[in-house]
Amino acid sequence: MLDGMEHVIFLSYRRVDTSGHAGRISDDLARHFGRSVTFRDIESITAGVDFVQALEQAVHAARVCIVLIGDTWLTETSADGARRLDSPEDHVRREIEMALNDSGLKVIPVLVEGASMPDEDDLPVSIGRLARLQAVELSESRWDYDMARLAAVLEGFGVGRELYRRLPHWRLVLSLVMVLAVALSGLYYWRNMVGVEQYTGLWYLPNGSYWSVREKNGRLWVDETHYESRQVWQQGPGEILDGELQVALELVFERTEFRFLYRLRLSADRQSLVGSVRRSNRSIEHPQVMTRRNPP
Repeated sequence: MLDGMEHVIFLSYRRVDTSGHAGRISDDLARHFGRSVTFRDIESITAGVDFVQALEQAVHAARVCIVLIGDTWLTETSADGARRLDSPEDHVRREIEMALNDSGLKVIPVLVEGASMPDEDDLPVSIGRLARLQAVELSESRWDYDMARLAAVLEGFGVGRELYRRLPHWRLVLSLVMVLAVALSGLYYWRNMVGVEQYTGLWYLPNGSYWSVREKNGRLWVDETHYESRQVWQQGPGEILDGELQVALELVFERTEFRFLYRLRLSADRQSLVGSVRRSNRSIEHPQVMTRRNPP
């Protein structure tokens, strides 16, 4: 019925509204997770198959449903002038209804084109709960950062681990044994050679500031350039412990009693650093995502 692939993310979108964004998101997530993880009707349903039945099967087989909302998603009308969402037969509405009624499925609204979350009163009663869900915004000006944040949310819901869960038991055990053997044999090399190279370079923060990570006296060193002054305003050493980059930054132009402590891990595609930051004199941690790209 489907294209033979097993997908863990169902991507609900309206073609007139966000077809281009749906393709871009699908491609970016495939690169991040190393394989196709999204179901899109245009590429995942075999010709001649019952469209509605295929959608129902795909929704219930997924772990996460992304509801892609663009600037015309709420107001799109049919040929007779009626709003599409108000029709019980509207396929987008039916997809969301099925997803919200599936207790084993996580639903994530994703906003593009500057769209905002609809009010519950603007939605059909059957999908009103969508308005109460926390959304993720994808902005053109910070697309890489926002996609890394979305990927981190998906990883938190188990996406990326599904490949191993679907293996037969004996293959799963064998795979884990092989992974463990490779990990142990390459641990020294990874921690002392490869690990450093994975982290060096430029990493951008969401506000436009960026890190320059390099080797210095046999260890990692980080300089943070401020997005406005274009001067290094924080710096400090970093080290890799158990696959995690730990950095302690101090202000350059001001003496303080605290440092900014970062704990970051590489994303699967090695293009993002995902983790947290806190001040050394406080216990509260804040989420942090950086992306690898060139400064403007």
